[in-house]
Amino acid sequence: MQKAAKEAIVENNSDNNIAVAVDGTWQKRGYTSHNGVVTVTSMDTGKVIDVDVLNKYCACKNKKKHETNCKSNFRGSNGMMEMKGACNIFKRFWTFHNARYTKYLGDGDSKAFDAIAKENIYGDEFQLKNWNALAVS
Repeated sequence: MQKAAKEAIVENNSDNNIAVAVDGTWQKRGYTSHNGVVTVTSMDTGKVIDVDVLNKYCACKNKKKHETNCKSNFRGSNGMMEMKGACNIFKRFWTFHNARYTKYLGDGDSKAFDAIAKENIYGDEFQLKNWNALAVS
């Protein structure tokens, strides 16, 4: 994925502000799944740049005192899972690649874009553009 991220920047004329497609999915349909994954794909290369795996299931024997290696990394509704995963990915991309996701294309069934915009990850200097809204208008 590191190589795919570098390729996306190069394909974007070495501009580190790139366009991505974001989508989340769950292990099971409905709102009963304990596992979800969010992927970010470069709009220029079609390659997956990053993923975030979220797990609500805790197998710790003592639920009140979680073990340090607990696999659970998310609490909340499944609807919130995609928002959390997308925010995690957007926050770490700048740190790892000195680049930003500035154009967002989603499937329109989540509020992930709104959550990312609310976080204001890149500050006021760089505003995230919602390509879904551009396609609708």
